[in-house]
Amino acid sequence: MSSSFPFDLPPDPSQPVLSALRRACTENWSAFTALTARAGKLVAEKSLNEIEAVKMMELALMHATNVSEILRWVSCRKPFPVEQALQRAEPFRELGDEWVETFASSLQKLPQGRPSKKRQSHIDAFEYMLRSRNNTMGQAVRRFCTCGEQQHDAECYRNIKAGIHVVSKMLHKHAPEIVAQYDALHPDRAKKLDRK
Repeated sequence: MSSSFPFDLPPDPSQPVLSALRRACTENWSAFTALTARAGKLVAEKSLNEIEAVKMMELALMHATNVSEILRWVSCRKPFPVEQALQRAEPFRELGDEWVETFASSLQKLPQGRPSKKRQSHIDAFEYMLRSRNNTMGQAVRRFCTCGEQQHDAECYRNIKAGIHVVSKMLHKHAPEIVAQYDALHPDRAKKLDRK
């Protein structure tokens, strides 16, 4: 099983969020494939005990879940036809027929909870503010609010701020170094007041 992954691309400084998520996706995919290959080898050698097997499966599931979560941010997946889904699931045959059938079935459906249509504008606003401490939330609202109005109100401000928070939360899990850069540029005033 190959550990190469289509998101293993060089970093793009103009898209730090996307670059970080691609890197995290590649790292999780590589860890997942390495674990499954190692488990397959240990099973073939009959040297895998039940406790180790459960630990390896839990870890592999965590990495697979991370990949799935990140992919919802970096690509919009469409459901695969039956034959194509089975073809994509086939390389995982060593995990068992039931696993292949479940995986193929999941590829034929759209994931639950559609991604927000405003997600890209929230990512753009986050990246805009990441460029400079002089880039304010108000400027981000004027540039990236999707309401279509010329004048933006408190609702627009709340929506962009909430969207940036969602992006930050996702990155905190998969690319905390970017959140640290953002926090250094735009410290949370509410947290600063709490500390006093």
